[in-house]
Amino acid sequence: MTLPHAAVPPISWLIALTVCNHLAFNASRVVVSLFAISLKASTVTLGILMSLYALLPMFLAIRAGKRIDEIGPRLPMTAGSLMVVAGTLLPAVWHDIASLYGACALIGVGFMLVQVAMQLLIGQVSTNETRLRNYTLHALGLSISGTLGPVAMGYMIEHAGYRAAFCVLVAIALVGQAGLQYVRPRLPAQGGNAGRIAIEDGSRRSTLDLLQHPELRAVFIASAVLSAAWDLHAFLIPIQGTHIGLSPSSIGWVLGAFSIATLAIRVAMPMVSRHFSEWRIIRLALTVGAMAYLVYPFVSHFWLMCSLAFVLGLALGSAQPNVMNILHTVSPSGRAGEALGLRSAVLNTSQVVWPLTFGVVGTALGMLPIFLSMAGAMGMAGYYSRKQSRKIALPD
Repeated sequence: MTLPHAAVPPISWLIALTVCNHLAFNASRVVVSLFAISLKASTVTLGILMSLYALLPMFLAIRAGKRIDEIGPRLPMTAGSLMVVAGTLLPAVWHDIASLYGACALIGVGFMLVQVAMQLLIGQVSTNETRLRNYTLHALGLSISGTLGPVAMGYMIEHAGYRAAFCVLVAIALVGQAGLQYVRPRLPAQGGNAGRIAIEDGSRRSTLDLLQHPELRAVFIASAVLSAAWDLHAFLIPIQGTHIGLSPSSIGWVLGAFSIATLAIRVAMPMVSRHFSEWRIIRLALTVGAMAYLVYPFVSHFWLMCSLAFVLGLALGSAQPNVMNILHTVSPSGRAGEALGLRSAVLNTSQVVWPLTFGVVGTALGMLPIFLSMAGAMGMAGYYSRKQSRKIALPD
């Protein structure tokens, strides 16, 4: 379904709202990690905290996607934005490790609601000709917030402390909520006809039926591994950086180099997409990412870490707009929100399992097995996506 352009705010407004929520979400992960480390939290505790960002979304995302298909994005976006505000507020008021558990859970669910609703809305307001461009612009906005957040929070922590950093996150989340309230009357308050028809004619059955579509199945697997690689980078770098003696601002710059690269590749994406198919870009991202994770544990110099983070950012940043375009294009009619919810559930499952597993492994065996395992997973996903894309005869 494509919505009339007059029915929703301009794409720039939608992206700006996502940026505010993503900035609070992404930067909070850095602040939470470093704050927990400063309180002498174990690697297992860090793994639990990072997993809480994804635990409830893992169970709720599919249902949320279905409901967004039915009721439209207005209410889910409002509720999600308020949850992000509440989650950033908790550790600013109660400044202890116990508050971090509630904060991670609230921010994770809130951002999931905002993200799934916004991804569906952008797909609906776009045409077939503009959809990849709009998803690229959306991803570009996330790269900007991903770049600003870690770097700014690193300096904020060094110069003003952790409580001030959490207060800044609250202010950012409130800006997002204020902007959402401003455009709220122009957001669709009900789902599209295709979503209701899919329910009435019985074409919407089990969500797992979506996995019967070969291209959807392949994109879910690739997307899960790419997202795990992205989130694991945010999880590992504060630990690895602290281990080799980097300051909080230096760790912020390593994470910032990654985000700058995602921004750069998304600016260049219109040119790149003229020369490579969507699936070829995704496979290349998986291959380069696997190589980067193989090298990471052997790098201990600040500038080398920044360079490697930049290369990994180029790879992972190139994939997301292409994943979203494929997903929206090949989803059954009236089930795009459900497909986005399933993708979010798959991503959040990996985000729960990987940090917990790697937290235990890291405590017992160190960081090396974690980096090598991620490299192996990306290599296997690249092989699977190549095999599946050949089956469905996609152009290379």
